Amino acid sequence: MEYVDQMAPRVAGLPLSLVLVSAAAGIIMMLLFKVASNPAAISRAKRRVQAQLLALRLFGDEPALVWNAQLRLLTGNVRYLAVMLVPILAAAIPFILAYPHLEALYGRAPLPIGSETILTVRLQSPVSPPASLEVPSGIEAVTPPVHVAAAHEISWCLRASGAVSQPVRIRLGSQVVTKAVQVGESHGYLDEVRPAGVWGWLFDPGESPLSGSSIDSVRVVYRGQRLAALGLEWPWEGWFIAISIVVALLVKRRFGVIF
Repeated sequence: MEYVDQMAPRVAGLPLSLVLVSAAAGIIMMLLFKVASNPAAISRAKRRVQAQLLALRLFGDEPALVWNAQLRLLTGNVRYLAVMLVPILAAAIPFILAYPHLEALYGRAPLPIGSETILTVRLQSPVSPPASLEVPSGIEAVTPPVHVAAAHEISWCLRASGAVSQPVRIRLGSQVVTKAVQVGESHGYLDEVRPAGVWGWLFDPGESPLSGSSIDSVRVVYRGQRLAALGLEWPWEGWFIAISIVVALLVKRRFGVIF
């Protein structure tokens, strides 16, 4: 049996949905960049940098002037980066907000039948109540609960044996929590972590957050996934960044964006 985190990532085709989402993100990035940027300040900073580059070419045989131009070039680059920082951060907002959802949709593959993975419960305190696991048809618990007191964790090794229609149920003393586990070839929204609290849920939004329990999170490890198109095989982040940047550059002039 192979553990899913030791397997080579599954290779799938590039989904049209990711292309459309990436293109939309590129457009939104340019709109946010335009709103947050100061075109006049960016143009001034660019002209200063260009002037010092020209000075380096014109006065290459004058060491004092070259040294002066290099210092001004350095300060000019710092000013340019400073005026670009806010719009760049604003343009990055779509990627930051979309990342956990896109990772769950395109970055992971369900457990292959016959593979093994680890399900881990992280507790909020070192006190470890009696633990048991109820698995649905299609999943087998290979090991008894393994307690790691230093990390406040309890883990089980799971084996995928067939399609799964019900979540795994974890019983800790009188508490019962569930965690969805997907097996097979069908692909959906694969969230690895079910966290406790709203803050954790913002980064792992696939399942409702745990509440009123001593559990900090429940995690199951999925196999990674790469997407192939045009003879290239990249993780989804590579396609998202490439497509969004190309679209952003195509609409840059139409939106009157300067950088």
